[in-house]
Amino acid sequence: MASVDNVTIVRASRRTVSLQIQADGSLLVKAPHRMLKQDVSRFLEEHHDWIIKNVAKVKATLKNKRADDQYFYLGKTVTLTPGNYTKISVVGDTLQFPQSLIFRKEKELRSWYSKEATRVITAQTDKYALEMGTTYNEIAFSDTKSQWGRCTRDNRLQFNWRLIMAPLLTLNYVVIHELAHTLEKNHTQNFWMKVRNINPSYRQQIKWLKENGARLHGV
Repeated sequence: MASVDNVTIVRASRRTVSLQIQADGSLLVKAPHRMLKQDVSRFLEEHHDWIIKNVAKVKATLKNKRADDQYFYLGKTVTLTPGNYTKISVVGDTLQFPQSLIFRKEKELRSWYSKEATRVITAQTDKYALEMGTTYNEIAFSDTKSQWGRCTRDNRLQFNWRLIMAPLLTLNYVVIHELAHTLEKNHTQNFWMKVRNINPSYRQQIKWLKENGARLHGV
């Protein structure tokens, strides 16, 4: 049974053997108490083709489900896992999601991402504003696909909340870029010098956004 990741044999008060493919693709075998181990093995070999075929079906379904339930958070892939949770949160590689809210999953996820973006990006903006010796008038968040960030002439900052899905280095680049505009309104040599002084690898972050930006619009 090399193609089955996990086989569990349970002895029970029964007269026949039953096979059950579990939701995770493992195989549950229920066998009579008195049935010899070699007879159980022979039964599994006789039903080998059926087992492999149905395990493959379950695994294919599971793979598609996982792909549908995968999201980005600060550059890493997290798998949405409904359960008895009181709030949405990221724990390791799991995006814990209250089962009671699953019927409006997309709406709740957008709201959660927006709140996380407000929390993280505001903190990073304040941190780098202090480091760069500048200030801004206010900060707002939007979902415009044309811009990741914007700085107005009166130093009002606006960020796309989807940046919370990008790696922190990339998020920080956008923050630093817009803060540099509070000091230099054009993309002059002085502007890029200010960006480079704080983020020497900024060209890599620009490249990341060009190559991966479209992937951040999945919610």
